[in-house]
Amino acid sequence: MKHLSKILVVLFIALLGVSSCGDEPVGKWDKMKWTNVNNLMNIQGVYYLPEESGEYTFLCRNYERPWIESVSIDGKSQTLDPENRLQFSADWFTVKFEGNKLTVTATALPDAIESRGFILQVTAGDIFDTFYFTQEQDIYQ
Repeated sequence: MKHLSKILVVLFIALLGVSSCGDEPVGKWDKMKWTNVNNLMNIQGVYYLPEESGEYTFLCRNYERPWIESVSIDGKSQTLDPENRLQFSADWFTVKFEGNKLTVTATALPDAIESRGFILQVTAGDIFDTFYFTQEQDIYQ
């Protein structure tokens, strides 16, 4: 009898493990697909923001409601508001999600600064994507 109860416990655990899995196997989500609405210069995966202030839009074509996973400025991870993962503000830029639309707003690059940048990681659940942004003097001239 003791042997039978052990087998039943193992079968119950196995059944519970199979039934708790989602429909999508891990790693089988489609890669996020983005439209660079403003046609920002993109060199080897880095988006170059113009020196002057501006607003830049990206549209996620295959996920409806992505959100911010992490932000890093000059190699330092930033603290995100756990109650609002749809926007983040720093002293010279903001990022904001509205549905599948990501808006990046940057202030003008001061003459005293040669370049600056940040890394934005976004997610839509079990899929992640990373944006690299830099703002440099004379990049568009």
